[in-house]
Amino acid sequence: MLSYKDIINKIECLEESNILISALELNIFSVIGKKTMTAKQIARIAKIQYEGAEIILNALAGMGVLFKVKNEYKNSTATYKHFCSLSPEYKKGTIMLKKENRSEYEQLSKIIKFGKDYTQYESEETPAFRKMFTYAMHERSELYVDKVAKIICRNDVGKLCDLGSGPGSYSVAILKKDKKAFATLIDRPAAINVARKIHKNHSTHKRIKFVCGDFFIDNFESDFNTVLLSNIIHIYNSKENGKLFKKIYKALSLGGRIILYDYFLHDNKIKPYDAALFAVTMLLYTKTGKSYTSAETISLLKDTGFTRLKKINVGNGSSIIEGIKV
Repeated sequence: MLSYKDIINKIECLEESNILISALELNIFSVIGKKTMTAKQIARIAKIQYEGAEIILNALAGMGVLFKVKNEYKNSTATYKHFCSLSPEYKKGTIMLKKENRSEYEQLSKIIKFGKDYTQYESEETPAFRKMFTYAMHERSELYVDKVAKIICRNDVGKLCDLGSGPGSYSVAILKKDKKAFATLIDRPAAINVARKIHKNHSTHKRIKFVCGDFFIDNFESDFNTVLLSNIIHIYNSKENGKLFKKIYKALSLGGRIILYDYFLHDNKIKPYDAALFAVTMLLYTKTGKSYTSAETISLLKDTGFTRLKKINVGNGSSIIEGIKV
């Protein structure tokens, strides 16, 4: 268990988080770019106050985020590569989400005390948000795609359907390993447009079909050998997921696999730690979503008709649950 000091240390991480998010909001890393600049130069270009600029720059240098030599500041390799808009590897989607996290988490106590304000979910998200969110999912998936693809490709993939595909990063990794597989990516237009852009020059592009649609409303093809739901079921309630599983069951050929990749809690709902924290994110960001336990998910799949169910740990709190249509 955490000691008093440990708990205080975790609370004090909030200071570092707010400093870093403020630096992103103020575009400090993009302003510096590949240059070495004084606080006055940075303040002038960023259009911020010199006194505050110097204080936050010193804090960032003290944190090890920036270099400071005499009175000049310089990006580290990591801050230029990932957080400077001039870099080809700029993580624009991730940055957008991290900026939003601060305002969302300010609502946590209110939601826990009074419940959710469901009117906030009535308005449709904008294509601009979905576009940036899709980039964020691609940036995050880069850390896990190879491991996930290796697990899925232990068996022939065949005709793959990636429902709610987002950027399609997992499908592309799968197609790289299974040279005979073909993939259909299904998601909303903004997400599909991003997927097309990200993968347009990839060797697997000719084996990918891009489909715009709503998987709850629209009908999709059948006779798939594999259907992938990557980080999808945590958005919806059990009834909605049950409806989706039934559509997938019908779309699969005999012997076909459903593969769920997500955070799955143990029965005590406190482990894996990342999954327990993610449940808080779902409380904040979704109308009815949550982190499901493995047992809840497997039970729902059994009710749909799937058999030979098994769970494979991927790491960082996430797992794969696989079922077969017989």
